[in-house]
Amino acid sequence: MNQQQPLSFLSVSEHTAPTTEAPIQPWVVLVVDDEPEVHDVTKLVLSSYRFESRPLELLHAYSKNEALAVLKSRDDIALILLDVIMESEEAGLECVQCIREELGYRNVRIVLRTGQPGSIPEHELMLRFDINDYKNKTDLTKSRLFTLLTSSLRSYRDIKRLESLTEALTSLNEGLEEKVKQRTHELESSNQALKDAYNRIAQQQQALIQSEKLASVGQFAAGVAHEINNPLAYLKSNLEFVQGALVKLYRAWQFLANNAQLSPDSVNALHEIEREYQLNWTLSESDDVMAEMHAGLDRIQLIVKELSVFFESNQTQLQLVDFHSQILDSVMINLELDGVNLGLIELNRCEPLELHCAPALLEHSLYCLIKNALESTGRVRKGIHVKTMVEDETLIIDISDCGEGIAEKLVHRVFDPFYTTKASDNHVGLGLTVASNIIKSHGGQLSIKSTVGVGTIATIQLPII
Repeated sequence: MNQQQPLSFLSVSEHTAPTTEAPIQPWVVLVVDDEPEVHDVTKLVLSSYRFESRPLELLHAYSKNEALAVLKSRDDIALILLDVIMESEEAGLECVQCIREELGYRNVRIVLRTGQPGSIPEHELMLRFDINDYKNKTDLTKSRLFTLLTSSLRSYRDIKRLESLTEALTSLNEGLEEKVKQRTHELESSNQALKDAYNRIAQQQQALIQSEKLASVGQFAAGVAHEINNPLAYLKSNLEFVQGALVKLYRAWQFLANNAQLSPDSVNALHEIEREYQLNWTLSESDDVMAEMHAGLDRIQLIVKELSVFFESNQTQLQLVDFHSQILDSVMINLELDGVNLGLIELNRCEPLELHCAPALLEHSLYCLIKNALESTGRVRKGIHVKTMVEDETLIIDISDCGEGIAEKLVHRVFDPFYTTKASDNHVGLGLTVASNIIKSHGGQLSIKSTVGVGTIATIQLPII
């Protein structure tokens, strides 16, 4: 082989003094050839070669199997100088296929070297096999070998850099995707927080609207009550006067009609007046008429009383109160003051909670519902069960009794104004109507489930704002 000196640009541009700051990583080159002399000459020629101030580390294999074994143990080989004809005429080509297909090494540069031309043209070899160059051993002078190594190692370096950049970009993309996910999650959390804030504001606005509605209802009810109570007072007073006067008149007529001292003409005249005006019948029936009028006026008074919960303007103002101590306990006290045996009420409380409500109105609603449940079980003297619980930011109050129950076809009518299944003397049928409207005004719901012969459950659902 002609020992030709390397070109001057190699010794100038590729030879730089290695740094002393850190160990220099050599370029790993695998020489595969079945002739030991080729290994010796290659080692001798390349002993002084440097690329980017890095020397070479030469690995040696003398057959296809030895080459594959070395490749399996090392993943940092940059270049393979591979003989074509070794243990067989196509051993080198078979080795290329194993390197690319079985081992999957795509970055390593492969240069075929042959001592004698094969049956396959060089260009066809380059197309059929994934090799990077094809050289005749006799043409590889020192200078050409240096040039071959430089181009191959530069290509390997660029591929590795591109691979590193690709990995870095992939890692960056994954990082960006993670950041995007994190940011998206943060935005979703922020959006959810904004939605929650919006819902709270909407609920507060709704509460204000309902408060204004309640205030309007209170003003209207107070006006109506005032206009009704005044004439109601003098009607009852005048009715009592008229009733007393009629009693006196009836007694006077009876005395006059039964007076034996009257002359026959006077008696005949009295009988004529009695027949013409039916005085005996009118005066005797006046008690029943007066009783019906009293009953009517008493009913009007009951209706006004049922609406009296709205009379005071401060009762319609929403406040933040402790539900159990300021509302439920007040209901129990009022029931006890009205003669209710609290031992008939089984109370099951949830944890303490604060509720935004109009306390007097909500207290009136609970009073009506509990009193209604107690009255429905009055005949059998059974108790009722009052249970409070919290689910999904909602206060749930169950009031259950073991009374006679309500027929399914009549349950939907219990909220109708003036509908009642009880004696009308003491009930006007407004209790459940008023209670339902008050609960609705708080953004809640009142529902009734009943089974004849089993009992009734009234369920209140109130949002905890």
